[in-house]
Amino acid sequence: MQVAYLFSGQGAERTGMGAEFYQTDPQFRSAFDQASRLLDLDLPQICFNADERLQTTEYAQPALVALSWALYQTSQAQLPPASALLGLSLGEYSALLAGGQLSLADGLALVKARGHLMAQACQATPGEMVVVLKADAAQIATACELGQQSGFVAVANYNSAQQTVLGGTPAGIAAAVAYLRTQGVKRILPLAVSGAFHTLLMQPAATAFIPYLTQSRFNAGTLPVWSNTTKLPFTTATLATTLAQQMVQPTYFAACVTQLALKGVDTFIEFGPAPILARLVKQTVPTAKVYQVADPQTLAATVAELGVTNGSKR
Repeated sequence: MQVAYLFSGQGAERTGMGAEFYQTDPQFRSAFDQASRLLDLDLPQICFNADERLQTTEYAQPALVALSWALYQTSQAQLPPASALLGLSLGEYSALLAGGQLSLADGLALVKARGHLMAQACQATPGEMVVVLKADAAQIATACELGQQSGFVAVANYNSAQQTVLGGTPAGIAAAVAYLRTQGVKRILPLAVSGAFHTLLMQPAATAFIPYLTQSRFNAGTLPVWSNTTKLPFTTATLATTLAQQMVQPTYFAACVTQLALKGVDTFIEFGPAPILARLVKQTVPTAKVYQVADPQTLAATVAELGVTNGSKR
């Protein structure tokens, strides 16, 4: 068994995420409180209650990374060791924390700045994103070409062979969606975001983010973290550049999963509030075994199903 750990991206956040662990697990509570202090945010208030801030980019991003970090800290010793780490978009920061490429202080500072800058870019140039299910590459390409005649639209996420995400201006997205409907594509779902992430509409945020990246310290790390942007493991020398590019270029999560499978990874464990990435893995590599850690129940189930004791296979 070769294992990769997965870390959720924005959109996985849920009201109440982490609450049960926080109430029952001292290690989780300590890690989550540490993140709260470093971020200067009341994460329990934001995450455990019906707080509208959790639905905004500025707060959802640091909250989700803090949660993923606390889940990882709490459960890693009970799970089989990973040979690779992979996050989707924002989840790459959680993976870089877990891999040691970023310290907790530096990583959370970057995520807080990233969320703030992306929120500003969304206000300056409102955008939309839609999930397109079961459309082929030619249909997606034509949809983008036609959308460009009305506004701006581009592929933002190549999540699996069955799922592609488009981002763009409202007019561009509307034109692209209208074309896809004529082609019989039935499932097109809007995302609850206020901007077109991973497209050129995020260029102002990416440019403003560069000084934060250049001031951060990146380490060699203990495990390879795969980049959605390059489809290769991050390197210390290019980490800052790649993280800036990630904001304006599409993510290739499916390609990363395929590469890991080719290297022998057959088991994926997702840290996050919902098994979103686990489902994408199964769409990409149907034979893969997928598990989730979101709360004490899913951790216990994952440990039991994997048959591990103290992080080692029985």
